[in-house]
Amino acid sequence: MKKLTVLLTLLYLSLFNNTILAQDLERNVEDRLKSYFRQYKPLRANIGTCKLDSFRIDYNRKKLFVYAGDNFASQPFLPEITETIYQELKQLLPGPVCFYDIQVITNRKEISELIPNIYRKSKKDKSRLFANIEYKGAPWVINNSRPYNISKGLNGQHVALWQSHGKYFINDKKEWGWQRPRLFSTTEDQFTQSFILPYVIPMLQNAGAVVYTPRERDTQKQEVIVDNDTQKGSSFYLEVKSRKARWEKAESNGFAQLKPTYQDGENPFLHGTARYAATERKKDKAFAEWVPEIPETGKYAVYVTYQTMKNSVSDAKYLVFHKGGVTEFKVNQQIGGGTWVYLGTFEFDKGT
Repeated sequence: MKKLTVLLTLLYLSLFNNTILAQDLERNVEDRLKSYFRQYKPLRANIGTCKLDSFRIDYNRKKLFVYAGDNFASQPFLPEITETIYQELKQLLPGPVCFYDIQVITNRKEISELIPNIYRKSKKDKSRLFANIEYKGAPWVINNSRPYNISKGLNGQHVALWQSHGKYFINDKKEWGWQRPRLFSTTEDQFTQSFILPYVIPMLQNAGAVVYTPRERDTQKQEVIVDNDTQKGSSFYLEVKSRKARWEKAESNGFAQLKPTYQDGENPFLHGTARYAATERKKDKAFAEWVPEIPETGKYAVYVTYQTMKNSVSDAKYLVFHKGGVTEFKVNQQIGGGTWVYLGTFEFDKGT
């Protein structure tokens, strides 16, 4: 019994001593890590004062996990920078922790993961690489009246592009204002669009691309919306059926402008109805007309909207009658439903 008591006592003392030693070691590690991050100054960036958030020692797996504050993640990481950080920590930390596998984590990423692919010597992050973005389907919009054919360049490619930001309502001032600050007698919201709209977008379109702009591209102040659900002024919507095809209401909702202003989360493309008709091979097909009442003579951007359905066609035909004649477009309605699709900008006379 005495022997057993002695053994238990020795075991208890051993565990107690190990706990004390581990606590002393962790206190030492914490002090050194705090000092390191407090004094850390990168050569290529001013990131303010860094700090140690926490650390964890895994004695069984011989690993040290160091969690640095978000400021530490603000510097540019290169292979030589991460190597230097790990070398400095190994030289700084006491044994046996300095021989452990050390991982420095900031902003929920191990610092080697923050190295851009272009600077990596190995292990490229494939999630950052572009997948095959070549689109082989029918283009969203084709101008059939264009007097020349674009076979190369950006033909058939789709580019999402917009000219910076716009105005927003400043609640405390009860007025509309630009989102970006004034700088050098202009603001980004105005300056950027001064070259995106007249130069960059036409350049891409002339190279064959279909350009989608979530922000309005047209500088025309007047606006006319012709819709099957609502009628305003002398503008009207007309449906013409054929022998076999007639216009019907689609199961999915469509566009309707039922209010002058919208709150967050409200979608006018779900407030109305959508119409459809079966396709035919004959000359006398079912068709629809949207006839606007133009308020002033001038140039207007023309958009169409529709809902993409299971049996939507890839070559819906649209004819735009304008001051210069008639321009024919082919629209792939298998994509892009529930938004405004830009056809072109045309000159129109006042009236219908």
